[in-house]
Amino acid sequence: MQVRVEGHNWVRYYGKQRQTVSMHHFNWDGAQRYTDDAEVRACRDLGAVVPDNCSVPRHFEP
Repeated sequence: MQVRVEGHNWVRYYGKQRQTVSMHHFNWDGAQRYTDDAEVRACRDLGAVVPDNCSVPRHFEP
């Protein structure tokens, strides 16, 4: 799972298939926590040599 908040780069969260992915909220600064513009995409980690396969980013906005 990768998340990108307005004005910042993608942040990766690792999880297992068919389980909840917990997000570590301590790495978000104040500006990121109160934004109204974010994107989420799911990725398969294929290792260091092969690029990841990621879904199309899903945009969230109020």
